[in-house]
Amino acid sequence: MATKSRATTLLGDLTRNLMTHPEKIVEVVKDFPEKVKENGGRIPFLTEITAVYYAVKDPKTPFKVKATLAGALAYFILPTDLIPDFVAVFGFTDDLGVLMLVMRRLGAHVTDEHYELARRRLQGEEQTSD
Repeated sequence: MATKSRATTLLGDLTRNLMTHPEKIVEVVKDFPEKVKENGGRIPFLTEITAVYYAVKDPKTPFKVKATLAGALAYFILPTDLIPDFVAVFGFTDDLGVLMLVMRRLGAHVTDEHYELARRRLQGEEQTSD
């Protein structure tokens, strides 16, 4: 339970920072593809987090929603989250928890179009890595 509240606190801090400094959302979006490239095969929720990436990029997404979704992406990208991503089996557990929390509140803003873009992108990456 303590891990969840620390993750929630960190997500809140990231979101507030992004709302205060919206230019940092661009940095989060820029850093996301590299994280996926490095870890894609080990991320069980890759389609969902990639759909969030497309929602953040979407100009129709309201700013507060965009900042919160970008906060979840930033948490995912950070190398210093609560459970390091390289830890076998558990490495992305905290990232998934943060994603689930955000999606429970804001999932309606991650549209079918965002999921379709995510699937197409990931299919293209699988084909190019073969």
